[in-house]
Amino acid sequence: MQLRGLVAAVVLSTAVLVAAHSDTDPLNSVLQWGTYRPNLYFGTRPRLPNSLLSGLMWFGLDDQRNWQKIRHSCELGDNLSEYGYSRHNGRDFGEQTMRDNDQGVEIKSTFIKVPGQLGGSWAVRFTGRTLNEDTQGVSLVYYFGLEGNGTLSTSVKDDVAMVRGRTPDLGNFRIRIVPAHSNQLPAVPEDLRNIGGIHGGRISGVGLKVPKTDVWKAKDAFQDVLLESAQTRVRAMAKHAQGSGIHGSLLFGLNNAGLRKKGTNLFFAQMIVHGEFAFDVIYECADKTSRIDSEAIDAIASNRRKEFDARFESSFNLREKGFSDAQVEMARNALSSLIGGIGYFHGSGLVSSNPKPEYGQEDSSEAKLSGPYSLFATTPSRPFFPRGFLWDEGFHQLVLRQWDSDLSLEIIRSWFGTMDGNGWMAREQILGDEARSKVPREFQVQYPDFANPPTILFAVEAMAEQVLARGMTRSMDDALQAGGAVEEGVCDEQCLLQSKLDSLVPYTSRLLGFFQKSQAGDSVDGSMSPSKAGYRWRGRTENHTLTSGLDDYPRASVPSTGELHVDLYSWVAYMARLNAELSPTAGDAELESHLEMLDKIHWNEQENMYCDVTTGIREDYDELEDEDEGLDRVFVCHRGYVSLFPMLLGLVPPDSKKLGHILSMIEDPEELWTEFGVRSLSKRDEFYGQGENYWRGPIWININYLILSSLHRNYMGVEGPYQEQARSIYTRLRDNLIANVFEQYQSSRFFWEQYNPEDGTGQRTHPFTGWTTLIVLVMAEKY
Repeated sequence: MQLRGLVAAVVLSTAVLVAAHSDTDPLNSVLQWGTYRPNLYFGTRPRLPNSLLSGLMWFGLDDQRNWQKIRHSCELGDNLSEYGYSRHNGRDFGEQTMRDNDQGVEIKSTFIKVPGQLGGSWAVRFTGRTLNEDTQGVSLVYYFGLEGNGTLSTSVKDDVAMVRGRTPDLGNFRIRIVPAHSNQLPAVPEDLRNIGGIHGGRISGVGLKVPKTDVWKAKDAFQDVLLESAQTRVRAMAKHAQGSGIHGSLLFGLNNAGLRKKGTNLFFAQMIVHGEFAFDVIYECADKTSRIDSEAIDAIASNRRKEFDARFESSFNLREKGFSDAQVEMARNALSSLIGGIGYFHGSGLVSSNPKPEYGQEDSSEAKLSGPYSLFATTPSRPFFPRGFLWDEGFHQLVLRQWDSDLSLEIIRSWFGTMDGNGWMAREQILGDEARSKVPREFQVQYPDFANPPTILFAVEAMAEQVLARGMTRSMDDALQAGGAVEEGVCDEQCLLQSKLDSLVPYTSRLLGFFQKSQAGDSVDGSMSPSKAGYRWRGRTENHTLTSGLDDYPRASVPSTGELHVDLYSWVAYMARLNAELSPTAGDAELESHLEMLDKIHWNEQENMYCDVTTGIREDYDELEDEDEGLDRVFVCHRGYVSLFPMLLGLVPPDSKKLGHILSMIEDPEELWTEFGVRSLSKRDEFYGQGENYWRGPIWININYLILSSLHRNYMGVEGPYQEQARSIYTRLRDNLIANVFEQYQSSRFFWEQYNPEDGTGQRTHPFTGWTTLIVLVMAEKY
């Protein structure tokens, strides 16, 4: 791929690049509001810090303890039998179903947006039903909270909850929460029907004033109000009950309170329902052209549902490829749930000012909160990993860019916006108290010498290939001859694509520089000879290399500063290759040197595989003094994902005997091959299935995707001695992956973090709608 000439020819003025990120960019308005609180079963917020938040809560009324089990944030322990988006276009439409057998309710949310000033208006229609005829009902709660400056005034009148407000960034707005007239209250025993003060209408509300920093704790605040109200109500019911006992629908209702309180910044609207129900939440900006009527919601949603389905097929051609309706539905749900996991995060993160001491040295550095900043990102798993992960993000963007390249670019730019002057980005973005509440303290601190696989560059590489495929256009030449300014009406689609790519190039070279400096391997004798130098992941512990992304994959039995990691060297070589293709100043010599040293350092002729390297260990070995000249380098060989990385990233030539050995390892059922996908560690390895067993055998979709992608892009279409073997592995592996992910989805209605190598069962976190959604690209054969 020869891209240097194309990219070098793009001369853009600073004004153009700044304009691409400015507040006047129409995309900023289109994307301002969204379902950007993926940690909740349903929640909205704008892409603005310290602004207006909203969210859904519910709980069943049959068990008086259920008020302590209110559904709000996505939790594995809630045991919902189903939730996730069936359609979500990332801009103005999304729908999902949440089925909660324990609380006895099924809820469907349908979200729409209407364009307008200051982000426009939006609405969500909730429909559903209680699952048991004899239930005492379900409490549905929707709330709005203001984290920053502004005002809210609230009221409940004529079965409509109303909020009027204003903030500096949203201007004036109006909110209506409207229950359907057909909603039914639960039946109440006769002896409890005439108790004064505890019977509500279709909707009731309460307004509170809480610290701005606690608005995200809306569930806790609501539980406090609920408990206080229930204590009053239970006394009233005890006086009148004649054998009926306490009735949940009366015990846990709200009296309209605090609605006129000055300074209110948190408002809850409650509806107690039985049977089928519906209610609308309508947010309207001051722009009168963006009004939304309840009567129009279904029609708007119906049109966007049809548009989504047509666009999904034109984007991925799955029906054309012969997939069944059920398989297409699975793929559609995968894409939609990835998009539904997009979040906007703002706050400070815990960052150490110094590198983390290694291998027993005392950590005297003090982690401090960074200044607040924002990140727009996808999330791997709404219940377990509801925040940005650098290693995951690159895989997510491979899927998203096939659906909406501009939305994908917004996310990539947001990540690059977190990069410091050294090229470092925190591998896990834990921003603010809400995010930190989900992460154990020992994992919260980010260290400036910790790297993570640079998968985010996959999207940059794909964009570069798109530029190359389209070639230069005359309008680009005209723009350049006009003095380098790209003006509206002059720059065509190709020119704009090149300008987007050009804006990302500086980050790719800076990221490579960070890896080369911060992850450089230490030499034993002070030389830089191929046998003594390479790259080493910082952040190693005895049993984990979290920074590699392959947490517990076996490495050297004793961690030391003398280790060299083959997967890390492969990533550096990959970045060097991409940098050589993108930058006019980067030559091929560096890339060739990397490829040569990769083989010299990490290829083991006896084992016919790529291996890690470490320092030989004496019985009296002191791991902090491994610079002694008497220590020799030895191979650390564990057949599995780590040993595949040179091939995964296309660094092994198609006619190399090394490729033949790698392919034979992949398709050997005693090593990596299973009928469900390629396992992470050889079945023959002493650590297979041992310990935590996270990356020690289970099948991961992201690495299986990389295997398929590399076979498809680099080997099966290129003449060579292993072409047929590559094609055979590709065909069988693709079929196996699709069949197993589909079978597991059909049986559980979830996508899983990993799959069992013995029987294919989905396991660990679910729903895992991050890189497992790569199955869509596998089905579509888009690599």
